[in-house]
Amino acid sequence: MGDVYHLVNTLKTKFSKSRVVLTGVLRRRDMSWQSNGAVNSRYVWVANTLGATFVDPNFWVDDWDFGRDGLHINGRGTRQLGQLYFRVCGVGDGRQTMSE
Repeated sequence: MGDVYHLVNTLKTKFSKSRVVLTGVLRRRDMSWQSNGAVNSRYVWVANTLGATFVDPNFWVDDWDFGRDGLHINGRGTRQLGQLYFRVCGVGDGRQTMSE
């Protein structure tokens, strides 16, 4: 967690006029919800402490947005995350895709 803190702190210092967005860890089949939540809770703390914005992608991606392996997102999941990032960054209305 120290590395994440240092990274966000460095970004906030070097790009003081920019909005820094810290994205949480996307769940995986081999990681429990509790472990995922614990990591993301620490990320929330880092973001709040340093004045960054925290985004939890787990609220945007559903179970069917993953491939069969349960680790990688499929095309629909990619579109969902793209829409999330567009909204967080204030680009358009969030309906664009990452390829646009």
